[in-house]
Amino acid sequence: MSDTGLALGVISAIWAFIGIILPIIIHFVMAKSPNRGIVQICLILTAVCCFIFWIVTYIAQLNPLIGPQLKLGVIKMMLLEW
Repeated sequence: MSDTGLALGVISAIWAFIGIILPIIIHFVMAKSPNRGIVQICLILTAVCCFIFWIVTYIAQLNPLIGPQLKLGVIKMMLLEW
């Protein structure tokens, strides 16, 4: 279970850095640019969407709903051919 917590923490920290810290840095780096707000929103939206995609995929793999369901004939054929 510690691997799960470590993975959640590391990936969450990466996306939090991209979605929270980088827009703050951009605020000071691009102080006079008219595109500053667009760059900040792009960073925030990218971080949120990628984090949601990652977390849904990760959670789905923790406890899959179904496994492979093969008929007995297919299993016997696989044993003979492989």
